[in-house]
Amino acid sequence: MEDEADSDCEESSLCEDMVAISLSKEEKVRICEPWGNAIIVKTFGWKVGFLFLSTKLRTMWMPSGRMDVIDLGNDFFLIKFELQTDLEVVLKGGPWFVGQQFLAIRKWEPEFKAEEASLSSVAVWIRLPGLPIEFYEPTILKKIGRAIGPVLHIDSYIANGVKGRFARLCVQVNIEQPLINTVKIGKMVQLVQYEGINMLCFACGRLGHRKENCPALIRSTVGTTKNSSP
Repeated sequence: MEDEADSDCEESSLCEDMVAISLSKEEKVRICEPWGNAIIVKTFGWKVGFLFLSTKLRTMWMPSGRMDVIDLGNDFFLIKFELQTDLEVVLKGGPWFVGQQFLAIRKWEPEFKAEEASLSSVAVWIRLPGLPIEFYEPTILKKIGRAIGPVLHIDSYIANGVKGRFARLCVQVNIEQPLINTVKIGKMVQLVQYEGINMLCFACGRLGHRKENCPALIRSTVGTTKNSSP
């Protein structure tokens, strides 16, 4: 977080009815630090209420420490964990579903505004099957993961070299773009597999079909075509 923070020293043009304040790098680090164990969630498809989601998540995740749920508006909710271990349980255990709807999880980020945010990036687990053993070094795994999206977590067992069948990383991917299926590492081509979302529809949030075959979208398209017909 400290590496990502920059001060607001640069001057920018102001409108007549605008004033500006600047925050130092130290101030930004200080105000962001309490939210280091926080994630932002939103369900695909159905809208869910605050009380329903809060109760469902506590029952599903059973945190050992305190877990605060904050309604950010626009159907986005911020989940703040007291213990990092509770956050790791959530990241390791996905994908999660609430009322049969996929629960999109993304890392909390500074200056997040729900009214301006779109559900374009979600945290997913990827596997790198058959990855040569020399690439299991944590910094190399993180470098490979960053080619797909921001890395949120690396399976600790994989990082410690206990398992050798596949590497496992939690990354944040943009679902509005085609998912990356291969990564070229030097001259080697590495397969990328996505856990739990191979048959997930990013239109309605249900399992069993992909977005291009979503019945809801097909019905919507057919209805629009009929309405536009002379």
